[in-house]
Amino acid sequence: MIVDFQMNSLTTVTELGPGTWSVELTAGDNILGVSIGLEIKAPTLDIRKSDITVKRDVLCVIPEMFPLAQKLIGVRVGPGMTKIVRELLGGPQGSDWISDLVLEAMEMLVNAITVQELEKAAIKGGEQIRACGDGPKIFLNDVVIGSEMIKVLGANPRLKDSCAAFQNID
Repeated sequence: MIVDFQMNSLTTVTELGPGTWSVELTAGDNILGVSIGLEIKAPTLDIRKSDITVKRDVLCVIPEMFPLAQKLIGVRVGPGMTKIVRELLGGPQGSDWISDLVLEAMEMLVNAITVQELEKAAIKGGEQIRACGDGPKIFLNDVVIGSEMIKVLGANPRLKDSCAAFQNID
């Protein structure tokens, strides 16, 4: 017997205007398919609009997501978001799979903002951003902001382990 199983996921972060971002995530496999849209506003990074659309649910295991998606409005991207999102969207009345996808979308926003801010800091400091190393790796710690500054920034609990640039900082 041949089992055919495919899974795809795509997340796009778009800056709509100064301090406003749109995060679109589509994920699906042979059984489940979902589209998640979040609009997030700075400086608090709170969710202003939320849309979760279930495109495919072969086993009928996903509940109606519209009321749960509306509960995300006002949730802040930052400390505590994992617990809040899992409580709002997961568990027996929700879907743990969808709560994990929403968290993935929120983390992609953090990654997108981090790269922009690191580039701005490097340009402001007179550093030209150069990729070094083998293959697609970019050593952000060494190239963009330097090892001393990365230790200072990495000491901030909001940034520590938030993305590749701030991993394993001691």
